[in-house]
Amino acid sequence: GIRTLADALFDRCLERGVEVELSAAVTRISTDSGRVTGVELADGRRLACDIVVANADAAKVYGELLDDPAARAPLRSLSRATPSFSGFVLLLAVRGRTPGLRHHNVWFPADYDDEFDSVFGRRGDPAHPAADPTIYVCAPADPAMRPDADHEAWFVLVNAPRHGTEAGCIDWHAPGLAESYADRVLTVLAGRGTDIRDRVLWREIRTPADLESATGAPGGAIYGTSSNGTRAAFLRPANRSPVTGLYLVGGSAHPGGGLPLVAMSAEIVANLIGRA
Repeated sequence: GIRTLADALFDRCLERGVEVELSAAVTRISTDSGRVTGVELADGRRLACDIVVANADAAKVYGELLDDPAARAPLRSLSRATPSFSGFVLLLAVRGRTPGLRHHNVWFPADYDDEFDSVFGRRGDPAHPAADPTIYVCAPADPAMRPDADHEAWFVLVNAPRHGTEAGCIDWHAPGLAESYADRVLTVLAGRGTDIRDRVLWREIRTPADLESATGAPGGAIYGTSSNGTRAAFLRPANRSPVTGLYLVGGSAHPGGGLPLVAMSAEIVANLIGRA
């Protein structure tokens, strides 16, 4: 599974003498005269440092973690940008084998434009879960991801509106919404010729609200700002912050979302720090 990437990075850090603290929530990046001086943790501790690499969403970094005049310009820029949509996820344990299933699978809707009009809230209608969404399924054959050859582990991803109360968002905490939409996704999949509803042993649902809670991404936005136009990657928050010693990595910073681009952002930051 993809977790092996994180495990490999963790092991490499330990090999290089890095001290790792897990579940240590950062509540503030402290600065003095436009320069990083440390981070403050939820348990009240303060860790002094002169370099901070932030993997949190850029909007959270500039809007919540920093209180420095140098953060105002990038925050204004982010406030003018459209946040990206989010994702609705199902983790499924499936009995038996599905004919023709590959590692990566996509079932497209008849009206692709209508899906995004639903997700973003257009044509005069508020945002809402798409009735006929694109459905992506990752079904790895990795033995670490499934118990045996007679079962399948499915990661199902559907484009979804962000969580929240502002325009373009919906309240994913609404009673029954997550469960009913999970049923809808499986019904749509059945209508496209792949019906697994009677083979699902159990399912776990992760909504945009869950993504926001787990990662701090505003509304559960997957990619930070929406990639509108061919120059969108160049308009993302820079990896080198205007606050001296602060660097941004991850899908919300340059060059964008997705594992290859996130890895590129990390390489850019490593090189910037090496030349500092």
